[in-house]
Amino acid sequence: MQVKLLRVLERMEVRPVGGADLVKVDVRIVAATNASLEEEVAAGTFREDLYYRLNVVQIQLPPLRERPEDVPLLAEIVRHKFAADQGRSDVQGFSPGAVRLLQAYAWPGNVRELENVVERAVIMTSGPFLTEADF
Repeated sequence: MQVKLLRVLERMEVRPVGGADLVKVDVRIVAATNASLEEEVAAGTFREDLYYRLNVVQIQLPPLRERPEDVPLLAEIVRHKFAADQGRSDVQGFSPGAVRLLQAYAWPGNVRELENVVERAVIMTSGPFLTEADF
């Protein structure tokens, strides 16, 4: 797979599955990983040429457990989305205790785990505000 991705990035063309002709593409790749690609390159499990091709702009984003101040806003965005998706316009927000609880948690699954927890709470709650009991 790494060889195919490198070829696309270098030649800016792909061959569709089942196709005979190459198709020109103009793409930008945004890639994310929790692995150290430098270590993967040193270990020989990630291609060095692909690493340098992908490593044009690097953004370091600490895990959610190191950014508890981000949790309330992210949780609110997720609550709003899932309340709309589930037809739960009656779920209006979080109690202060629920916010404190969410901020105190380590979030080993990062934002995906936060999304799952808030979605489950939106589905299961019976009140207008998500409380500690919902989590």
